[in-house]
Amino acid sequence: MRTYELLILVRPDYDDEKITSVIARYTDVITNLQGSVTTAEKWAKRRLAYEIDRVREGIYLIIVFKGTAQLADELDRLLKIDQEVMRHMICRIDHIEEVEQKFRQKRTRGQERRREPDAKGQAAPESAVVSDDTGNEGSNGN
Repeated sequence: MRTYELLILVRPDYDDEKITSVIARYTDVITNLQGSVTTAEKWAKRRLAYEIDRVREGIYLIIVFKGTAQLADELDRLLKIDQEVMRHMICRIDHIEEVEQKFRQKRTRGQERRREPDAKGQAAPESAVVSDDTGNEGSNGN
């Protein structure tokens, strides 16, 4: 089972009851297709970057769920034909931790290379704050 994030954009004039029904409809689809919903909530009302059907604002709904690729495909199909949904996006998020871990490993390897001795055999200097006995930082006592 993979973890997915479903972002749904609906019209800004929908009341809370209508928004709740949209969320309930798709959480039911997920559970009926052997998926599990982690979170489902109204995220925010935002101004759009460009107009969609003469609408400048939209309400974003976010649903995080676990399921199969077939479940994500079925949700995509249903969302495309739903007249209440202006736009939608399904992203797989279970691989994000792996990507972040690889990025951290590359960054630490890069830092280790900087500390290795150069061609003259001297280690690369590390930045440090120098202070004298009087407590004045940055001076060498001269």
